[in-house]
Amino acid sequence: MRAIAPSAFLLAASLAGGLRADTHADVVDVFASMAAALSDPNVPEFMKNFDKDMPGYDTLKIQIRALLTNADVSSSVEPVKDEGDESKRAVDLDWYLQIRSQYPTGPIVTRREVIHCELRKQGKRWKIVSLEPMEFFAPK
Repeated sequence: MRAIAPSAFLLAASLAGGLRADTHADVVDVFASMAAALSDPNVPEFMKNFDKDMPGYDTLKIQIRALLTNADVSSSVEPVKDEGDESKRAVDLDWYLQIRSQYPTGPIVTRREVIHCELRKQGKRWKIVSLEPMEFFAPK
């Protein structure tokens, strides 16, 4: 009987660790799809990851549409912090953008900043409920 208790504990611990790893992977996938949507360009794909009730949602959508209409964007993102549980997460991302004007003599602008996001699990999907600074995605 003693051999069963430690095995059951190890199984439970490994399952809990697996859940955390899956949660992290799911959250990373959200931001990887967003980076790909910027490079694609695909506004609906980028915006599908946001809660429509998020403060600034409409402004962000307008900024992303303007950015992708006037420029070719290369994007990469790397998580630097991912904390929380199975229902909410706080994530800091090292986000890099290279923005090439569609005009032949237009500029190439690079941006790199740590972006802070808060996510909530809604059904089976993670949704961003807060993103700062939103101005990072402005078409400036």
